[in-house]
Amino acid sequence: MDIFTGERLPDSCAICLLGHGSRDPDGTQEFLALWKKLRDRNFCQITEGGFLEFAKPTISEALSACHRHGIKNIIILPGILFSGKHTQKDIPKIANEMFQGLPEINLIFAEPLAPQPELMEVCRERIEQGESGSQESISRSETLLMTVAHGSRNTDFNAQVEKNLSRLGKKLGFGKTLTCFAGNSQHFLADMLNKFTSQKFRRVILLPFFLFTGVWVKRVHSLADTFQGKYPDIEFLKIPHLGYHDLIVEALIQRVREKVQ
Repeated sequence: MDIFTGERLPDSCAICLLGHGSRDPDGTQEFLALWKKLRDRNFCQITEGGFLEFAKPTISEALSACHRHGIKNIIILPGILFSGKHTQKDIPKIANEMFQGLPEINLIFAEPLAPQPELMEVCRERIEQGESGSQESISRSETLLMTVAHGSRNTDFNAQVEKNLSRLGKKLGFGKTLTCFAGNSQHFLADMLNKFTSQKFRRVILLPFFLFTGVWVKRVHSLADTFQGKYPDIEFLKIPHLGYHDLIVEALIQRVREKVQ
């Protein structure tokens, strides 16, 4: 590959930003907005994007677009938080099969986003955004910060994310910080809330650790409404998800740098 100066990728490179895809059209639009922000950052001459399922362009269409430009180095960049089956198996399988028999194409697989310091900074901003919208004056020492994430089958990956979130909560002065890797179980999250709301916190902050809106973000916010009715003396704050924040773009670029420097 040509020499990388650190400011912009060589013209022999293309970035292919890939997302899982969502049945929720709002989630699809948020991915497209992130793709546009990454493209407008002008870190790479060619920046394409695609979805694994539920939306278009597909991954194959995005990779084909990179190839049509005569690119030799395609950096496959997951717009996904956690390592898992999609990043470890599905995406590499599609890409490798597509370029089988084309040895001149160099596929470079970047890592998923979490855990990176830029994401913790976005979390901090989202928390402060939620707090500023409250009419109540409640100290952080009387607040439970609960982050809800889908998580990964890679327990080391989960542990590092949980460690970073715990550090953030301690730095911000919360009375307790918890991370709930909910997977597909909404009941697990509800059980955790029932357990810890009995510990006399005056406020519970529910932070959805998801890049884009969708089923789980809406579940978390719905659960906050349910518990607000159940525990009227406790304030339940619904915090925005990460979204297409500028720092998410920087985190994506950092993942690329790690692979090409």
